[in-house]
Amino acid sequence: MATRKKVAVTGLSDFEIKQAVLDQIPTPVVAMDREFEVVFVNPAGCKWLGKELKDIKGRKCFDLMGTRHCQTPQCRVRQAMDMDKVFVARTEMPRDGEMVPIEYTAAPLKNGSGKIIGAIEYVFDITKRVKFEETIRQQSQALMELSTPVIKLWDEIVMLPLVGVIDTQRAQQMMERLLQAIVKTESRVAILDVTGVPVIDTRVAQHITKTVNAAKMLGAEVIVTGISPDTAQTLTRLNIDLGTFCTAGRLWNGIATAFAMIGKKVTSQKEGLP
Repeated sequence: MATRKKVAVTGLSDFEIKQAVLDQIPTPVVAMDREFEVVFVNPAGCKWLGKELKDIKGRKCFDLMGTRHCQTPQCRVRQAMDMDKVFVARTEMPRDGEMVPIEYTAAPLKNGSGKIIGAIEYVFDITKRVKFEETIRQQSQALMELSTPVIKLWDEIVMLPLVGVIDTQRAQQMMERLLQAIVKTESRVAILDVTGVPVIDTRVAQHITKTVNAAKMLGAEVIVTGISPDTAQTLTRLNIDLGTFCTAGRLWNGIATAFAMIGKKVTSQKEGLP
């Protein structure tokens, strides 16, 4: 039972202080028993639900909250009671006729002897956070697309110049963008220039190999240009099979090879003049 001992400084009992703190918390706080019946909701929670406390107490929490996790194995309230752990999760909850993204914390509710008698749930509206994260994701996507530009160099020839570190996500996008460009432009040759890639290790070489093989399945040859002497020695030590690659030391060599593959020739302006 909650103590009513007065605190000298405030003149309030411990119970009254705890109640005042709960009343001032600006985010919904809901407590329920082991049967998921609501036993307490703070004022912020009542305002969130649009109901008075007398209309909330005794009702099932899943009937009030109606989140996508309610009455599913993903219900963190049930997990908190069953596993005696605190869980944090994201889901959506209906509010004002639409689904609102929320983050909620579910913790076991215990009596004075430490027995779990229910759970406490703290709910946060993360609509602004989700919108911000989506903005960041779109900006990151735009930057990544700018970092992997596929250029139509000539009829039937496309080029993808790579600059910077290649991670798994960027390698996957590199492959997708190059293959899409090959199909869209009906190209027979694709130049993959790695002059600006500081390190080509086993992982990067494997991604390039996959891209070359996938392009061949679409009927296009890939020329890899810009492999430095140091990189060539590193790949040799790593036993990377470059037998499937068509390579050129410099970009201009790769471009000349690409034109030759489609039956054209790069010539000097003076060639053929009187």
